[in-house]
Amino acid sequence: MKKKLLALAVAAALPMVSQAATADVTIYGKVHTSIDFVNPDARGEDSIYDVTSRASRLGFKGSEDLGDGLKLIWKMETTYNTAEGGFGSGRNTYIGLAGGWGTFLYGRHDTPMKMSTGKLDIFVDEMADYNATAGLVDIRANDAIAYVSPSFSGLTLVGAVVPDADYDGTGDFGGAYSIAAMYSNGGLFLAAAWEQLDDLLNGADADHWRIGGGFDMGAFHIGAVYADQNLMPLLGDDSKNYTVNGSWAFGNNKLKAMWGRVDWDNSDATDAWAIGLDHNFSKRTKMYVQYADSEHGLQSTNPSGDQTGVSFGMVHKF
Repeated sequence: MKKKLLALAVAAALPMVSQAATADVTIYGKVHTSIDFVNPDARGEDSIYDVTSRASRLGFKGSEDLGDGLKLIWKMETTYNTAEGGFGSGRNTYIGLAGGWGTFLYGRHDTPMKMSTGKLDIFVDEMADYNATAGLVDIRANDAIAYVSPSFSGLTLVGAVVPDADYDGTGDFGGAYSIAAMYSNGGLFLAAAWEQLDDLLNGADADHWRIGGGFDMGAFHIGAVYADQNLMPLLGDDSKNYTVNGSWAFGNNKLKAMWGRVDWDNSDATDAWAIGLDHNFSKRTKMYVQYADSEHGLQSTNPSGDQTGVSFGMVHKF
């Protein structure tokens, strides 16, 4: 009797296993949480002690072979607050088609501008992220319609249009246009991008462009990004933004440093710098400590004025 029940259970499970294998669904994510101390230098404000969830996420992605070299692709990804619990804002979530001609997708996605220099931010999602320290503005847009070309001898072109998009919850604008070109060959990486934002706030238009480059030579990396941001409706002032960074890998460790500057058109410039040390326990797990000093600010809740900070974090990818 027991053998018959076991046989029935196995037979019932086989269709589900077959269906899951055919669907090609991957569950993935990242747990990234830091312990932070931020000191608002000489401004008479209290120091900030916090446990921070830094873009921790949970995602599902998959594809289906449609034949003749055509493939359906999809992704659903959202943040999860590992410091306080609960799901947060949606990340890249889309459906599309891919083939030898490139990739077409639509949904919520990073704009080509954001994609163009993402790999040049060696402190990405950390306290010294170049968005916080160098003031670079990146957009993950709702309602995006995007195309990514195949690689032409290392050159990839990306374009997106965003009709009636919502810009990070701050207001509606009639549309956005974003284009980027990225070149990768050996250890060399180059990127250029331009983005136009219509009716950003109170009917005003805005645009920005940036260029970036990086070079990897064995254990050493150096990278730089320059941006011209005509985003006065959003930032209150136009700016020119610079950041330079470098790293040295030795054993399971990586020493990294950055410098950033924001030249505001109608006010003084602000500078930032940071140094950090990563220790990789494995390909999926690392621990880091870093020190950052920024006149622009380090906390999204108070993004202006002098701040220094120390951050200890752990990251695990699955």
